[in-house]
This record gives sequence, C-alpha cells and structure tokens, in this order.
Amino acid sequence: MSEPGPSFTAPNFTGCYRHPDRMTGITCQRCRRPICGECMTEASVGFQCPRCVGLGRVTGRQPRTRFGASIRPGGALATKVLMGTFVAVWLIDLVTGGLASGLLAMSNSYVSFGQFWRLVTTSFVSGQLLGVLMNLLVLWLAGRALESELGSWRFSLLFLASGFGGATLFFLLAPSSSWSIGAASAIVGLLAANTIGKAKTGEDVRPDIGLLVLLVLYAVLVGFSSFGWVSLIGGIIVGGVSGAILAYAPRQNRMAVQLVGMLALVAVCLGLVVAKIAL
Repeated sequence: MSEPGPSFTAPNFTGCYRHPDRMTGITCQRCRRPICGECMTEASVGFQCPRCVGLGRVTGRQPRTRFGASIRPGGALATKVLMGTFVAVWLIDLVTGGLASGLLAMSNSYVSFGQFWRLVTTSFVSGQLLGVLMNLLVLWLAGRALESELGSWRFSLLFLASGFGGATLFFLLAPSSSWSIGAASAIVGLLAANTIGKAKTGEDVRPDIGLLVLLVLYAVLVGFSSFGWVSLIGGIIVGGVSGAILAYAPRQNRMAVQLVGMLALVAVCLGLVVAKIAL
C-alpha cells in the first residue's frame, strides 16, 4: 500500500494592491498586502512592497500608508459603494426618463436659487451608459488601490471634495444656464491626490501628470462649448490641494489636521459660491 503524498493547498490569488488587474499569491512580509512581481522587493525574509521599503517601516510598529491610513488589506468598501451608487442613479434615470439626473446634476441656475445640494450630488451622476462604464472601470482598476492608501473615510471625503471643487469652478466660470455632471471631476480629483502622494515619496509622477493633461485636453476637444472641462479642472485643483493636505499633514494630530484642512477647503469653495450669488 503506497504512502499518501504531502498535502498541498493552492495559494489564494488576489489583485496586487497597486495593480489590481495583476493577480498574485505573494504578500508583503510587513504589511501583508498582495504584491505583484513589479512591486516586490526582496527582503531578508520574503518580499516587501514599495511603501514599506520607501518609508523604512520599523518592525513591530503598525504599518501606515503615505497618507497616514492604517493598512488593512482587502475591503475597498467605499469604492464598491460608489460604484453601486453610479449604477443606481443610471438605472433610476433609465426607468424615469432622467429624474435622478434632473434632481442631482449641477445646474448653475438652480444653485443660484438655493439648491446647494447639487454641488455635492453631481458627483454621483455619470450621464449616459458609456460614462457610467468608464467611471466604473476607473474605480475598479484604480479606486481600490487608492482606497487602500487613503483609508475609507479619507477616500470618501476626497471624492466628495473633488466633486465639490469641480462644481464650484463650473458655477464660477460657466454661463448661468449651464448644466454639468460631476462624477468624472470627483474621480480625477482622486487621481490628482494620488499624484501628490507619489511625489512625496519620490516616485515618478510624469505618467500621472500626463494622464491628467490628456483627460483635460480630451474634455476640451469633445465638449468645449458645454464647459464640462471646467469642472474637470476644478476637480483636479481641489483634488491636488486635498492630496497635499492629506500627504503632508504633520504626524502629530495628523488625522485632525487632515479633517480640518479638508473641511476648510470645502468651506472656501462654498464661500466662493455664496459670494457670487450675493454679487
């Protein structure tokens, strides 16, 4: 009778935390996040991710990202909620003939009459099916990795602040009769903030800057007369400033500084809107 062979359990493959489309069974020795071949650096035992190597983490200290978030692999709850919201708004529009967009999208004239909620809710409107699919794709590929860096509450606040910034610039510069949808502005704000975070740790940000420039140029060429590109620029500006607040906040009381700084930025945007209405 032959002896039974050794037991074998297949590795649990999942997406790399920086490249979610690349499946891997390797995790960082320190923070335990999944890493692909491009992201792994050989250590004395196992492999480490770029963040643990770049920030010189001390063994025994709770790993944190460049934005100060605790590293908790998996989840991406905020990203999934946003994706579900985009789909829900589109489905409601499909069934009701555009009711959700009519109530939530940015409208300069309606904001002038006091419908300030549109400055926030426009971030959940993606427009036609192609716009929804593009936003879902970006969130699926990049949103999960960004949320792992920012943490859920920073990710959510950054998304809303970026969309708010896009709506603010649109209100300031676009004609009073103009309409706009702000999901793309909020998403590019996330990308802009991530660019600032990468710059802090010395990573090459030229591809990120090039992508943002291309997105703006595309928006200008496709919809120059509709002023949608204005909200895109506003999202990038506020997203970049928010990224600086999150990345460069001092370690002492970092969470409080980040929260106050982000809320102050939103307050400035709201003040600009109120000032224009008053004038």
